[in-house]
Amino acid sequence: MKYVFDTNAFIALMKKNPVFLSKLKQHSPTDIAVPSIVIFELYYGAYKSQKVSENLAKLKKIPFRILPFTLEDAQIAGKIRSELTQSGTPIGGYDTLIAAQAVSRNLILVTHNVREFARIDELNWEDWLS
Repeated sequence: MKYVFDTNAFIALMKKNPVFLSKLKQHSPTDIAVPSIVIFELYYGAYKSQKVSENLAKLKKIPFRILPFTLEDAQIAGKIRSELTQSGTPIGGYDTLIAAQAVSRNLILVTHNVREFARIDELNWEDWLS
């Protein structure tokens, strides 16, 4: 496993974004995981959408490993959130949790939300949509 997908990366996959798909084809499905926090965000989006059944069916077919949130993730998330808040550059709570899952496992976060995630020094990230 090398990469974890942020929510916007997974949505790009579901929408079959050609730029994203060309990057994805360079990797094996075993290289990729999805944080459990992203799964929560995707289910939330599915339940509030106009196509609930269709979107839930798509989520049942996730071909990647799902990473559970661990105690180590919580410790790292607390540290990241504290540091960013103290520096006056906080990011969203869910993004902090997602970043912590990548940092704790030394994985690269695939995201298009560069503006927020670039604030976390210990996080490695790539934007597959640019």
